[in-house]
Amino acid sequence: MQEIKTALGRWVPNNESHTVLEDSVLRVLFDYRMSPQNPKNVPMKLSDIVRAVSSNDRLVVAALDSLKELQPPYIEEGKEFQQERTFSITGSGVRFVRNMSQDLVGAG
Repeated sequence: MQEIKTALGRWVPNNESHTVLEDSVLRVLFDYRMSPQNPKNVPMKLSDIVRAVSSNDRLVVAALDSLKELQPPYIEEGKEFQQERTFSITGSGVRFVRNMSQDLVGAG
């Protein structure tokens, strides 16, 4: 079975496209939260997330909903901005991304 490397460095079976997209969304939201240009942790607009992961709205919303439903949730929905949904990564999501990064460093 072929595998694909996700944006978080995980290798997953190529039939798990949802995991690939979820990892891409988490990476985008993590990088946005950690950006010096976002010191107040402003949530990101849905259209910006869609553009950043190069996917379509419906698939990205499904990935966001899945990440929101985890216990604890990895992302949260913010207040609408310019009549658009917004999202940000939670502390649990940040820890997950950081742990994935540490696993990659340790694996080398």
